[in-house]
Amino acid sequence: MPWHRWSGLILQTIKWPLALGAAWFLPAVLWALGQELRLGLDALDVVFLGALLYLLVWFFLLRHSSVTLLSTLEHELTHSLFALLTGNRVTGLKVTFTQGGHMQYLGTGNWLVDVSPYFFPLAAVLLMAALPFIPELQGTPGQALLGLTLGYHLCSNWAQTHLGQTDLQKAGLLFCTLFLPTANVCSLGLALASARAGWPGMVNWAETAVSAPWHWELLWR
Repeated sequence: MPWHRWSGLILQTIKWPLALGAAWFLPAVLWALGQELRLGLDALDVVFLGALLYLLVWFFLLRHSSVTLLSTLEHELTHSLFALLTGNRVTGLKVTFTQGGHMQYLGTGNWLVDVSPYFFPLAAVLLMAALPFIPELQGTPGQALLGLTLGYHLCSNWAQTHLGQTDLQKAGLLFCTLFLPTANVCSLGLALASARAGWPGMVNWAETAVSAPWHWELLWR
Protein backbone atom coordinates (compact mmCIF):
# COMPACT_ATOMS: atom_id res chain seq x y z
CA MET A 1 0.00 0.00 0.00
CA PRO A 2 1.48 3.41 -0.95
CA TRP A 3 2.55 5.85 1.74
CA HIS A 4 -0.27 8.34 1.07
CA ARG A 5 -2.80 5.65 1.98
CA TRP A 6 -0.88 4.57 5.07
CA SER A 7 -0.51 8.17 6.24
CA GLY A 8 -4.18 8.86 5.57
CA LEU A 9 -5.20 5.80 7.58
CA ILE A 10 -2.87 6.65 10.47
CA LEU A 11 -3.98 10.28 10.59
CA GLN A 12 -7.65 9.33 10.48
CA THR A 13 -7.12 6.83 13.31
CA ILE A 14 -5.37 9.29 15.61
CA LYS A 15 -7.46 12.34 14.69
CA TRP A 16 -9.87 12.47 17.64
CA PRO A 17 -7.54 11.01 20.30
CA LEU A 18 -5.03 13.67 19.23
CA ALA A 19 -7.65 16.42 19.37
CA LEU A 20 -8.76 15.45 22.87
CA GLY A 21 -5.17 15.07 24.01
CA ALA A 22 -4.31 18.48 22.58
CA ALA A 23 -7.17 20.15 24.46
CA TRP A 24 -6.11 18.46 27.71
CA PHE A 25 -2.48 19.48 27.12
CA LEU A 26 -3.21 23.15 26.39
CA PRO A 27 -2.63 24.44 29.97
CA ALA A 28 0.75 22.70 30.03
CA VAL A 29 2.01 24.19 26.78
CA LEU A 30 0.72 27.63 27.75
CA TRP A 31 2.71 27.38 30.96
CA ALA A 32 5.79 26.23 29.04
CA LEU A 33 5.37 29.14 26.60
CA GLY A 34 5.18 31.53 29.55
CA GLN A 35 8.43 30.12 30.89
CA GLU A 36 10.07 30.53 27.47
CA LEU A 37 8.89 34.13 27.22
CA ARG A 38 10.34 34.81 30.68
CA LEU A 39 13.68 33.25 29.74
CA GLY A 40 13.72 35.09 26.44
CA LEU A 41 13.15 38.60 27.79
CA ASP A 42 16.87 39.31 27.57
CA ALA A 43 18.06 36.75 25.02
CA LEU A 44 15.24 37.35 22.53
CA ASP A 45 14.56 41.05 22.90
CA VAL A 46 15.31 41.64 19.20
CA VAL A 47 12.94 38.81 18.21
CA PHE A 48 10.18 40.34 20.31
CA LEU A 49 10.82 43.79 18.84
CA GLY A 50 10.69 42.37 15.31
CA ALA A 51 7.39 40.64 16.03
CA LEU A 52 5.96 43.80 17.63
CA LEU A 53 7.04 45.86 14.63
CA TYR A 54 5.21 43.56 12.23
CA LEU A 55 2.12 43.51 14.43
CA LEU A 56 2.01 47.31 14.39
CA VAL A 57 2.57 47.53 10.63
CA TRP A 58 -0.13 44.93 10.04
CA PHE A 59 -2.63 46.60 12.36
CA PHE A 60 -2.21 50.12 10.97
CA LEU A 61 -1.31 49.48 7.31
CA LEU A 62 -2.02 45.94 6.15
CA ARG A 63 -5.04 44.79 8.11
CA HIS A 64 -7.59 45.92 5.54
CA SER A 65 -5.42 45.44 2.45
CA SER A 66 -6.92 43.32 -0.35
CA VAL A 67 -3.47 42.36 -1.68
CA THR A 68 -2.77 38.91 -0.25
CA LEU A 69 -0.24 37.44 -2.68
CA LEU A 70 2.55 36.67 -0.20
CA SER A 71 0.33 35.29 2.55
CA THR A 72 -1.62 33.24 -0.01
CA LEU A 73 1.61 31.87 -1.49
CA GLU A 74 2.91 30.79 1.91
CA HIS A 75 -0.49 29.31 2.76
CA GLU A 76 -0.58 27.17 -0.39
CA LEU A 77 3.08 26.19 -0.10
CA THR A 78 2.41 24.92 3.43
CA HIS A 79 -0.50 22.83 2.13
CA SER A 80 1.83 21.51 -0.58
CA LEU A 81 4.62 20.66 1.87
CA PHE A 82 2.37 18.58 4.07
CA ALA A 83 0.75 16.94 1.07
CA LEU A 84 4.23 15.83 -0.04
CA LEU A 85 5.21 14.71 3.47
CA THR A 86 2.14 12.47 3.62
CA GLY A 87 3.01 10.83 0.30
CA ASN A 88 0.75 12.74 -2.05
CA ARG A 89 1.71 14.27 -5.40
CA VAL A 90 1.14 18.00 -5.86
CA THR A 91 -0.26 18.64 -9.33
CA GLY A 92 -1.08 22.35 -9.26
CA LEU A 93 -0.69 25.56 -7.29
CA LYS A 94 -2.27 28.92 -8.07
CA VAL A 95 -2.13 32.20 -6.18
CA THR A 96 -3.56 35.62 -7.02
CA PHE A 97 -3.04 39.16 -5.71
CA THR A 98 -6.54 39.60 -4.31
CA GLN A 99 -8.60 36.45 -4.90
CA GLY A 100 -6.75 33.87 -2.82
CA GLY A 101 -5.40 30.66 -4.27
CA HIS A 102 -5.53 26.90 -4.20
CA MET A 103 -3.36 23.83 -4.60
CA GLN A 104 -4.24 20.45 -6.03
CA TYR A 105 -2.80 17.05 -5.26
CA LEU A 106 -3.33 13.41 -6.08
CA GLY A 107 -3.45 10.77 -3.37
CA THR A 108 -5.31 10.49 -0.10
CA GLY A 109 -6.67 13.61 1.53
CA ASN A 110 -6.11 14.10 5.25
CA TRP A 111 -6.77 16.67 7.95
CA LEU A 112 -3.07 17.48 8.41
CA VAL A 113 -2.84 18.89 4.88
CA ASP A 114 -6.03 20.88 5.51
CA VAL A 115 -4.95 22.56 8.77
CA SER A 116 -1.17 22.80 8.33
CA PRO A 117 -1.07 26.52 7.39
CA TYR A 118 -2.98 27.38 10.55
CA PHE A 119 -0.26 26.24 12.95
CA PHE A 120 2.98 25.71 10.97
CA PRO A 121 5.03 28.94 10.55
CA LEU A 122 6.63 28.06 7.23
CA ALA A 123 8.50 31.34 6.74
CA ALA A 124 9.99 31.19 10.25
CA VAL A 125 10.99 27.54 9.86
CA LEU A 126 12.71 28.20 6.51
CA LEU A 127 14.51 31.18 8.00
CA MET A 128 15.73 29.19 11.03
CA ALA A 129 16.95 26.43 8.71
CA ALA A 130 18.84 28.93 6.55
CA LEU A 131 20.41 31.11 9.26
CA PRO A 132 23.33 28.76 10.10
CA PHE A 133 24.45 28.97 6.45
CA ILE A 134 24.20 32.78 6.10
CA PRO A 135 26.81 34.42 8.35
CA GLU A 136 25.58 37.92 7.48
CA LEU A 137 22.21 37.18 9.10
CA GLN A 138 23.47 35.58 12.28
CA GLY A 139 22.95 37.52 15.48
CA THR A 140 20.79 40.63 15.56
CA PRO A 141 19.74 40.71 11.85
CA GLY A 142 18.60 37.10 11.92
CA GLN A 143 16.73 37.53 15.19
CA ALA A 144 14.97 40.63 13.85
CA LEU A 145 13.93 38.74 10.71
CA LEU A 146 12.73 35.82 12.82
CA GLY A 147 10.60 38.19 14.88
CA LEU A 148 9.10 39.64 11.71
CA THR A 149 8.26 36.16 10.37
CA LEU A 150 6.68 35.10 13.65
CA GLY A 151 4.66 38.32 13.77
CA TYR A 152 3.60 37.68 10.19
CA HIS A 153 2.49 34.15 11.08
CA LEU A 154 0.41 35.37 14.02
CA CYS A 155 -1.29 38.06 11.93
CA SER A 156 -1.86 35.74 8.99
CA ASN A 157 -3.40 33.14 11.28
CA TRP A 158 -5.67 35.74 12.84
CA ALA A 159 -6.89 36.90 9.44
CA GLN A 160 -7.36 33.44 7.92
CA THR A 161 -8.89 31.56 10.84
CA HIS A 162 -12.66 31.96 10.79
CA LEU A 163 -15.78 29.78 10.63
CA GLY A 164 -16.19 30.26 6.90
CA GLN A 165 -12.70 28.96 6.10
CA THR A 166 -13.08 25.96 3.76
CA ASP A 167 -9.94 24.23 5.05
CA LEU A 168 -11.21 24.26 8.62
CA GLN A 169 -14.64 23.05 7.57
CA LYS A 170 -13.05 20.10 5.75
CA ALA A 171 -11.06 19.10 8.83
CA GLY A 172 -14.06 19.76 11.11
CA LEU A 173 -14.64 22.88 13.19
CA LEU A 174 -14.81 20.95 16.46
CA PHE A 175 -11.54 19.19 15.70
CA CYS A 176 -9.86 22.49 14.81
CA THR A 177 -11.15 24.11 18.00
CA LEU A 178 -9.60 21.33 20.06
CA PHE A 179 -6.35 20.89 18.14
CA LEU A 180 -5.21 24.23 16.72
CA PRO A 181 -4.74 26.28 19.93
CA THR A 182 -2.31 23.73 21.34
CA ALA A 183 -0.58 23.26 17.98
CA ASN A 184 -0.05 27.01 17.65
CA VAL A 185 1.31 27.40 21.17
CA CYS A 186 3.70 24.50 20.53
CA SER A 187 4.95 25.94 17.24
CA LEU A 188 5.54 29.36 18.84
CA GLY A 189 7.21 27.91 21.93
CA LEU A 190 9.51 25.68 19.90
CA ALA A 191 10.43 28.52 17.53
CA LEU A 192 11.38 30.81 20.42
CA ALA A 193 13.27 28.04 22.19
CA SER A 194 15.19 27.32 18.99
CA ALA A 195 16.05 31.00 18.55
CA ARG A 196 17.28 31.21 22.14
CA ALA A 197 19.19 27.93 22.47
CA GLY A 198 18.99 25.89 19.27
CA TRP A 199 18.03 22.21 19.35
CA PRO A 200 18.81 21.84 23.09
CA GLY A 201 16.39 24.68 23.76
CA MET A 202 13.65 22.93 21.80
CA VAL A 203 14.24 19.71 23.72
CA ASN A 204 14.15 21.57 27.04
CA TRP A 205 10.93 23.33 26.05
CA ALA A 206 9.29 20.02 25.18
CA GLU A 207 10.43 18.51 28.48
CA THR A 208 9.00 21.49 30.36
CA ALA A 209 5.66 21.14 28.59
CA VAL A 210 5.49 17.39 29.20
CA SER A 211 6.30 17.70 32.89
CA ALA A 212 3.99 20.64 33.64
CA PRO A 213 0.60 18.84 33.89
CA TRP A 214 1.89 16.56 36.64
CA HIS A 215 3.52 19.38 38.60
CA TRP A 216 0.83 21.99 39.05
CA GLU A 217 2.65 23.43 42.04
CA LEU A 218 5.02 25.03 39.53
CA LEU A 219 2.23 27.43 38.60
CA TRP A 220 2.40 29.01 42.05
CA ARG A 221 6.13 29.58 42.26
